[in-house]
Amino acid sequence: MVRKVLPVAIVVMAIVMLGASPAQAWYVKGYVYCDSNGSGSGDSGDLPLPNIAVTVVGNGFSGIATTDSTGAYFVNLPDAPGSYTATAAAPGGAIALAPTTNPASFSLTAVDNTATVHFLFDSRACSTTQQAACWLTGGGAKFSSITGTLLAEKGPQHSFGGNVNPGCNTDSGEGGQWNHVAHALKLHFQGLQIRVVRCGNVPGIPPGSESPETPYNFIEFEGTGTLKGIKGNNVDYGPVTFFARAEDRNEPGSNGAKDGALVDRYFLRVTDSGGVVRLLIDIDGDPNTVDPVTITDGNLQIHISSCSVGG
Repeated sequence: MVRKVLPVAIVVMAIVMLGASPAQAWYVKGYVYCDSNGSGSGDSGDLPLPNIAVTVVGNGFSGIATTDSTGAYFVNLPDAPGSYTATAAAPGGAIALAPTTNPASFSLTAVDNTATVHFLFDSRACSTTQQAACWLTGGGAKFSSITGTLLAEKGPQHSFGGNVNPGCNTDSGEGGQWNHVAHALKLHFQGLQIRVVRCGNVPGIPPGSESPETPYNFIEFEGTGTLKGIKGNNVDYGPVTFFARAEDRNEPGSNGAKDGALVDRYFLRVTDSGGVVRLLIDIDGDPNTVDPVTITDGNLQIHISSCSVGG
């Protein structure tokens, strides 16, 4: 489902209705989202938060509404000027990013008698939207882009693979196992305790995936593991945490796709116990945003067998 991108960064926006008569409804409306990609600004990658209570108080009035499946809410207000606050219930201990104060204040006047207040919560709220109703198998490689071709000068710089949440059974091998070898850096990451964050669809491409057929085309997962040196590199970063995203955009996942938008993509961020990012697979090198790279060999496959689709 493609939703309209709303100006989340505009925290409160009064809709001017010139010549509005007292008979017209006075109200506040808006959307509640979670910051699914870490941008903090509200964009097409964010997800609507359903079933979130929004309480509006002020001007001798108190009312409450619950967001629908698109994250929208609507509250009728008294037909009179006044000042109000709107408070969205923080899901899962998440922090409001926009507005930075929750509750958010707004006012209505005889001229501006409706208002729009959007809420954006940090990524901890995302798990309340789409439950872990998928799992992942596959692997591949990412070659150097220095030559501007898909060919590597001395083999792949990165290779990766494994399984995540196999059969949607969280008790199976502590959520699966994911390996990533950074050949040039001489590092081996192994994810040992894995939890699926969410399953969903990438904006701008057809939803779902094929072979096997599923309603999703991306999976995000996180957990703990190890990051150690290989091939003469003796470094050992000890216990690490990680976040990863795999996009199953096409079959096959890499070779033969004529449209670059339909090549499978992959993101990985590994952080040590001190909060330092030690391994990052990302387009722009910014660990605070999730920008998966296109793989140049292999295939990533999302599954829903044995899952309760839709959470």
